[in-house]
Amino acid sequence: MPRSSCLDMPKLAEVEDAARALSLESTSRSDAARPSRPWEKTGYIIVERRGKTRSFVLKSLAQVIRRSRDSKPKGKPS
Repeated sequence: MPRSSCLDMPKLAEVEDAARALSLESTSRSDAARPSRPWEKTGYIIVERRGKTRSFVLKSLAQVIRRSRDSKPKGKPS
């Protein structure tokens, strides 16, 4: 995936919402962690691709998340 399409630290809930918005079936687990960071429960999601390529699904999810982030009002600087 091109770096320009990538997102900074997507949250599991954002990916779940994006998959739902794209009508993709998904299964997630929020209590899972990476082996190198067992204390950090980031979770994971499995998305059914339905014949679409992995890169197409990833780019589509990233676009939906980016639009969602852009539409949220920004907080006041402290």
